[in-house]
Amino acid sequence: MRLKIINKESPEIYPLVDEIRKLALSMGFVLDDRNADLILAIGGDGTLLRAIDYGKPIMTVKAGRRGFLMDVEPKHVEEALDRLKKGDYIVEEYPLIKVKFPGGEREAFNEVGVLYDEPESIVITVSISDTSFTVEGDGVLVSTPQGSTGWSMSITGVFLMTKDSLEISLVSPILTPVKSLIVPRTEINLIMESKGYDQKARVVVDGNVVGNTKPGEKVVVSPSKNAIIYRFFKIDPVRGIMSWRK
Repeated sequence: MRLKIINKESPEIYPLVDEIRKLALSMGFVLDDRNADLILAIGGDGTLLRAIDYGKPIMTVKAGRRGFLMDVEPKHVEEALDRLKKGDYIVEEYPLIKVKFPGGEREAFNEVGVLYDEPESIVITVSISDTSFTVEGDGVLVSTPQGSTGWSMSITGVFLMTKDSLEISLVSPILTPVKSLIVPRTEINLIMESKGYDQKARVVVDGNVVGNTKPGEKVVVSPSKNAIIYRFFKIDPVRGIMSWRK
């Protein structure tokens, strides 16, 4: 099996990366940066996001400050690699979403957002199937189930335990108590409305600004393919987001 290793760029984990490289080679794996069968991600949540971009199955090693979805502790890497060779793992699928915006198209693992560019409110019309509403505030996020544990959770406190839904989070909405809507995994249209003068908003994908939109322009969020992660140890998202520990 051909592996591509990507890791968090931190001197603190470079020794671990070297150790895993040597271990993988000694166990008969081939390290191939161009034509890998699997991405071995060593780090935290940011490293996992980088791994998703390759479109290959992923094995995750927790070695970052935040590793909410990383299941293999460094001390268990040899066991996990041995199980990988034997096919002894669970395949978990994580639904991605795709966003089309003026000038581009991207896929997101966690969320897509249309957010204010200047320190003033923006008005956005949200359309889902035959339902639409208009909200004024700092913007709107559309989050996947796994993304609901991140940015949107800090806004709404909601966690999606089902993989066939999306969360629409209203960021600092004005004149409405609604902060979140749970909707089917379907197409969602976001259109920034005019307030009578020039404005623009940022289009954000997984925390990165990828473009801008202006009043009247459509940003379309729709379901995409699934990301594949091979699991060797159980992770419990509910326990991960709660403050208590057993």
